[in-house]
Amino acid sequence: MTLLFRESWTEPGSELVPSARRLVRNALEQFWDGAPEEKYDDIELVTGELLANAVFYAKAPLTIEVNVDDDTVRIEVNDHSPDLLPPPPPQAALAETGRGLMLVALLSSSWGWEVDEHSKTIWVEFTHEPASS
Repeated sequence: MTLLFRESWTEPGSELVPSARRLVRNALEQFWDGAPEEKYDDIELVTGELLANAVFYAKAPLTIEVNVDDDTVRIEVNDHSPDLLPPPPPQAALAETGRGLMLVALLSSSWGWEVDEHSKTIWVEFTHEPASS
């Protein structure tokens, strides 16, 4: 995979999520050719969910990394809260939180997390069939 970009924020605030969503969308439209428009929409939405969770729950700094190849995009969001793992999906239909990760699971090809001593990385992958040449 090729690193498309990496961006870090030492003091993330509410403005981070919409600006990062636009950054990811613009980069993918420029460098990841051939995906259907809905795929870009899904990636933008999932990026926002992962970053919103990181801003709300985790410790800074936050880093987002976007890697691409012909048929896959991998987005990683890293924070400094290794002990704070993603919760399971909500059990109650009326739960007020937890739907963001349900969206991540529904819209992505795969997702998960990796933890080390100092940080946690939530990753998500999206795939599509590349256009024929």
